[in-house]
Amino acid sequence: MPETIRLEGKSQRLSAIIKRVASARRFVVVTGAGISVSCGIPDFRSSDGIFRQIQETHGDLITSGRDLFDASVIFRSSETASIFYRWMTHLRYQCTDALPGAAHRFIRQLADRGVLLRSYTQNIDGLERKAGLAVWDPYAEKDSSGYIPWKNAQSVPLHGSMDRLVCQLCSSSFTFSEKPDEQANSAGDACPDCTARSDARAAHGRRTLPAGKLRPTVVLYEEPHPHCEDIAKIISHDSRALASRRDSKTTNVVLIFGTTLKVPGCRQLVRRLATASPENTITILVNNEPVCGKSWDGIVDYQIIGSVEDWCSRIERQWNAQTKITRWARTRKRVDSNEKENKEHDQNASFNKQLPVRPPTSKKRKACSASDSENTEVFVDVVTVGREVPDQHASKKPKPAQAYSDGFVPARRSLRIAEKRSLEDFENILASQQIQTSIQICT
Repeated sequence: MPETIRLEGKSQRLSAIIKRVASARRFVVVTGAGISVSCGIPDFRSSDGIFRQIQETHGDLITSGRDLFDASVIFRSSETASIFYRWMTHLRYQCTDALPGAAHRFIRQLADRGVLLRSYTQNIDGLERKAGLAVWDPYAEKDSSGYIPWKNAQSVPLHGSMDRLVCQLCSSSFTFSEKPDEQANSAGDACPDCTARSDARAAHGRRTLPAGKLRPTVVLYEEPHPHCEDIAKIISHDSRALASRRDSKTTNVVLIFGTTLKVPGCRQLVRRLATASPENTITILVNNEPVCGKSWDGIVDYQIIGSVEDWCSRIERQWNAQTKITRWARTRKRVDSNEKENKEHDQNASFNKQLPVRPPTSKKRKACSASDSENTEVFVDVVTVGREVPDQHASKKPKPAQAYSDGFVPARRSLRIAEKRSLEDFENILASQQIQTSIQICT
C-alpha cells in the first residue's frame, strides 16, 4: 500500500516531499472532477454529485445516475435521451459560468516554468482552456485558429469536451451554445448540415433524408472512444520522454489530482506513466479521501490526504522560497566577484609602485605620431654610446649578424655597455694624467 501522509500539520517527511517536488524538472498531471468542485461544478461520485442528483430527480426512469452516461441506456428510448440532452445543456451553462481554480492555475504555472510535459484531464468542463493552457481538440480543423497539434498541446481531454457538439449521423461538429438565450446549437437539436441536405433534396423533388441529433463531444460508457488511437500515440510519446531522463539528479513527478482512479482507462494511464522510469519518477496522489489500496503498490509512491488547493499553495510557497534563495546566491556571488576583482586591482597597483625604474626592454618604442597629413610614425632608437643614430627612414632593418658592426646593440645590454665604455674612458684619462705627471717629475 502506498505511503499515506496527511496534509494537515507539519512533518519532516511531508516537507522533504514538497521540496523534492518543487525542485523537479518534469511533470505529468492527471486530473479528475475533484479539482473543479471549488469552481462550482459538481463531481460525479460524491454524496451530492451528479450521479446522486440524477437518481433523485429521475429515479422512475433511471436506476443509477451512472446510467445517464451509459450509451446503451441513454438512446434506448426518446425519454432517456431527452433527459440526457437537458442535463448536458444544464452542465454546459455551469461550465460557462465557472472560472479556473487553484489546481488549474497550478498546472498553468508548471507550463509557464517550462516543466510541464503534459496534463491529462478526465474533466469535460473546459476550464483548462480558460486557465490559458493549449488544449488538444481533435474536432478542430487544421486551417482554423483553434487547431493545436498534439505535440504542442499542453492539456489532453481524455473524455472529450463540452465545447462542441457532434452529429450522431453525419459526424459534423458545431460550437455548443454557452447561454440559453443564444440562437445557436444546443444538445438535442437537429443537425444543420443534415437539415440543409434534406431541404436541398426536397427542392429538387427527391426523397428527404433524416436529420441526426446533436450531442456533446463527450465519451460515454459502453461506447468506443473515437480518438483512442491519437490519445494512445500521445501517451506513448510521453512515456518515452519520461524514460529518456536517466540522470539520477533529475526527478520526474506524476501528480494525480481529484480522482478516485475507478475508470479503467485512467488506471491504465497512471500505470503506464508511473512505470516508464520508476527509478527517477515519483507518483503522488492528492485527494480528500484515501483511494489507493494494495493494488497500487510499486506504482503510487505517496498518497496525500487533503485538499488539492492546500497542496498547490504549499508547492508555490516552496517555489517562492527557492526563488529568493537563488536570487540571494546570485547577488552574493556577484558581490564576491566584484570584491575579488577590486582586491586584485589594489594589490597590482601597490606592487607596481614598488617596482624600480628599468631601462627600455625593446629595441624601438613608439614615441609619438606625426601630423595627420604626413600619417607617419616616428621611432626613437635605444641610446648607443659613441655611435650615430641610424636614419629612421632606412629601407631595411640590419640583420642580427650585422648589428654590432652597424652600431646597434641589444637593448637589454645597452646600459652595461655604456657603463663599461665610460669606465674605460675614465681609466684612459687617469692614465694620461699619470704619464704627464711622471714626465714633469723627470724634467
